[in-house]
Amino acid sequence: METNPIALDESEEGVVVVLVEGEHDIYTAPTLRERLEEALGRGGGVVVDLTGATFMDSSILGALLDARRRAQEAGTGFVVYVDADVEPGVQRILDITGLVPVLPVVNGRDDALAAVRETQDPPAAASPG
Repeated sequence: METNPIALDESEEGVVVVLVEGEHDIYTAPTLRERLEEALGRGGGVVVDLTGATFMDSSILGALLDARRRAQEAGTGFVVYVDADVEPGVQRILDITGLVPVLPVVNGRDDALAAVRETQDPPAAASPG
């Protein structure tokens, strides 16, 4: 079993949730980038769940920012979420870097799912036939 897993949860319709648990730094950033790329490739919104993360460094923030940029270019919703019980160090790095509004970071899974769905570009309307 992986000690610091990064997994995809596709139980929500039209949204892939990237679950980030444990400590993550420059050594796990490539895995996060791969999972984010995979999630973006599924088409639909992407929610990054940091509620199980206990540590993140700037390389993880870089991976999140890069995925956010790619999502915007593709017209795909992208949101990061935490909750009231998130590790203080994780919340602190988000706060001190000023990335909360940029990513954006929201509190709670339901709010994250709603936010990602509303930021997605609507599908192209079918042309009358």
